[in-house]
Amino acid sequence: MEWNQFDYTCEGGAKLTAYLHNDTVKILFNNHVYRMQQVVAASGTRYSDGRVVWWSKGNGGFLQHDSPDGNGEMIVKDCQLNRPLQAGQAEITGTVSYLVRSALPPDAIIQVELQDISRADAPATTISDHSIAPEQRQVPIAFRLRFNPSEIDPHHVYAVNARITVEGQLRFINDRTYLVLTQGHPSHVEMILKPVGQSAPSHP
Repeated sequence: MEWNQFDYTCEGGAKLTAYLHNDTVKILFNNHVYRMQQVVAASGTRYSDGRVVWWSKGNGGFLQHDSPDGNGEMIVKDCQLNRPLQAGQAEITGTVSYLVRSALPPDAIIQVELQDISRADAPATTISDHSIAPEQRQVPIAFRLRFNPSEIDPHHVYAVNARITVEGQLRFINDRTYLVLTQGHPSHVEMILKPVGQSAPSHP
């Protein structure tokens, strides 16, 4: 099944991703996946699972609890569609996997980040991030992480980090540094994650 992906930035900078296939939408927000079917709407495009509604209008949208009067409690609002990949943008590709004989639960979330780790005396700066809802797929899971080349300094050091959470609980994380882009490092990485508690993650 092929899904079309749309990334949104919502109120307060919150990230939301919509995956569309025919009349079905999967909304990934705040470590939850909502799967809904398209329903009749007076305007825009409305999806519901009977409990939650995703309503998109033009380049905007909002997620709220479903109610007969349409005034259910708002989950997140003011979502605006991020601009699609432009000629001046690029991407990092790769896969996320682990070696433990354990299947991914259907509600697992994979989070991948591109970070500037140049300064040892300061926290890493996130350049780009992406979340994946694998559902029935199993590792290795492929990812594409888009970024703007103008934000990359050839003198800096960049790394891709990944984690897998289930119901908000951290389950897997990379325990080695995957350097990318600058100083001869690649734009494709095949990441092996470790179960949390098996090996303490280390970062420069």
